Amino acid sequence: MAKPTQAHLERIINKKDPVEVRQKTLSQMQYYMGAKLVEVRINPQKVTYRWSIENQDDRQICTLSAFWGESQRKLLSGEEPLTGKELISCAGANASGGLEQAAKLCGFGSNTAAFKTQLSKTAQELEIPLESFKQLLI
Repeated sequence: MAKPTQAHLERIINKKDPVEVRQKTLSQMQYYMGAKLVEVRINPQKVTYRWSIENQDDRQICTLSAFWGESQRKLLSGEEPLTGKELISCAGANASGGLEQAAKLCGFGSNTAAFKTQLSKTAQELEIPLESFKQLLI
């Protein structure tokens, strides 16, 4: 049986909660993921982490994913870029890390031009204002 090379942790956050409460939940997710990785003998410092956030009415579904081994290699190589809602969710959640980091975490490797093109196209198809991604598309 093949060993897993990724893990995912999901939490639902109420958008009406104070920012401090929402931030605390996200910090707890990072801590818990690291503790679980140590538990299964994976070094949390050598893992690539990716956030995704899905908005639903008055709540957000936040997912923290950890990749190592073959999954990490595939993610960072640009072999399997995200598309559709997954791309939008990942790009938005990881935008604060900058264009290069968001492109890498969305599966585009170092091809930021392809990332920007696909992000613009997908946002238009899903009727999401491009202003939502202006820090990535400039």
